[in-house]
Order: sequence, then structure tokens, then C-alpha cells
Amino acid sequence: MKKLSLLLFALFCLVATGCDQEYRNHRAERSKPKITVSDGMVTVRRAPAPNIIILPNGHMKIDEIEIPLNEEQQAMLQGMFGQLQVLRQNTLTDAPPDPAKRSVKIQVPEGMQPIPPDLTAKIPEFKAYTETFDNLQADRH
Repeated sequence: MKKLSLLLFALFCLVATGCDQEYRNHRAERSKPKITVSDGMVTVRRAPAPNIIILPNGHMKIDEIEIPLNEEQQAMLQGMFGQLQVLRQNTLTDAPPDPAKRSVKIQVPEGMQPIPPDLTAKIPEFKAYTETFDNLQADRH
């Protein structure tokens, strides 16, 4: 009986460790700096910094506080939003179904630049978020 309980305990620890590693991998992936494109907004995430939200009209919010932008900056974000929406739609159309509704990595076609190269120069708030520019995710929700 003692050997059986030790065997069951060892089996439990083995299973728990496997689940723990899967959870750690999930958390590590979730906390990577990224830009998530959903149907109504674009969210720029880089923990522990606050999220930047870009709306369809080119408005920008940081932690739900709207940041005042001039017309040129708004037009830049509006164009960026539109290009990212097209990429999101194309990505989700080509992606296999996923019942868990996990986001899908967006592959930017050669020659397309959805993130303007002068974004950080024109809107300095993005300077701390440049590492997110290479990790674009299409949200399924």
C-alpha cells in the first residue's frame, strides 16, 4: 500500500509539473510585448507600461486617458488602424478555426508597412513600445 501511494504521489507530481510548465509557457506568451488588432481598436501592450489604445478615428488613449493629437498625428493613426484591420481580416480568413479563440500572428506582406517608420518621431508616446512593432496579433473576438 505504501508503494502504491508513493507511486500515485509521484504520478501526481509529474502531471502537476507538466501542467505547471504549460501554464508558464502560456503566461510567458501572454506577457510578450505585442500589438493586438481587434475589430474596434488596436491595443499596444508592453508590461509593465500602460496599454496604448488606437481607435478607428485615429484617437489614442493611454490607460483610458485620451491623448491630444494634432490632425497629422490622427491621420497617421487612422491610416495605421485601417491597414492593421485589413491585415487582421486577411489573417483570420486564412487561419484554421480555433474553438479557444486564441489570437493569430499577423504576417505582414513584403512591401507593406502598417506601422509608419516615422511613428515614434511624430508621436513620441510610442518610443517605449518599439519592441511591440514586430509582434502583431489578430484577435478573434
